[in-house]
Amino acid sequence: MHSSADLMIPGPDGQLSVRTRGLAENGQNICVLVQGANVSGQAGYDFKFDGGADYSFMDGLADRGIGSVTFSIRGYEKSELNSDPLSVQSDQAIEDLGAVIDWLGSEGIKAPHLLGWSWGGRIAGRYVEQNPDRIDRLILLDPALGGGQLILPHPEQKYWDNTYDYFFNRLEEEYTELDARKAFAELVSSTEPKAPNGIREENANGSMPADPTAITRPTMMLYGDAAGAANYMHGSQRRAEFFESLVTPDKALVVIPGAGDYAHIQNPRVRFQKAAADFLLLS
Repeated sequence: MHSSADLMIPGPDGQLSVRTRGLAENGQNICVLVQGANVSGQAGYDFKFDGGADYSFMDGLADRGIGSVTFSIRGYEKSELNSDPLSVQSDQAIEDLGAVIDWLGSEGIKAPHLLGWSWGGRIAGRYVEQNPDRIDRLILLDPALGGGQLILPHPEQKYWDNTYDYFFNRLEEEYTELDARKAFAELVSSTEPKAPNGIREENANGSMPADPTAITRPTMMLYGDAAGAANYMHGSQRRAEFFESLVTPDKALVVIPGAGDYAHIQNPRVRFQKAAADFLLLS
């Protein structure tokens, strides 16, 4: 059993909800996990249900000698929001990520690894551009890299409804066990029924993309083979072009079959855990 804690830390717009796994056992070998657009890091990276094996990405890293920290961006899960939900965009998420890394620094962890999934890939990539000395290695897990065409329409509501049907169908049946689809849809719809719509406002206005020519840290781009089909995932550069433009010479592009945009909780999830851990342990 790995050490685990749920806590609240100060953030730029209120308290941020944070979860840790394996910090006590793994010294400086820690990875910060950044959420996607609709669900918190806690739901996305620490998914568990009765009868399901190996679904928690946090446990998978801890089993391989890597501690992890995830969190909820302001307005998600238990994190406070004292501003307009439509303002919760990449710049604000980068501020929240910075608060988490500052907190880790106060705990003696000075240069963690960083992994961002979907929207979290844009957040993580842009953070590393601005703060290369604060991060060791970077993983972009099916990243929504940003830029490119406007993703219309603008949202009509301030919050996105996290419905059971949306997530049941989002976890494609050909890549996900039926019990997992049911359990994840139930978890998110019951515990995180609404999410700020700021990312959709950002995409409709035109997002600032991650810039591969400014990313100097060792970087892995990690995908399920069926991921990245939507326009908002391509951004201003397709993934092969982005990969070739990364200035770091220490980089990897890995595609694993049998998974989509939620690959790390789909059927080949253990392969994703291992691929991520293997890359992080190179440092």
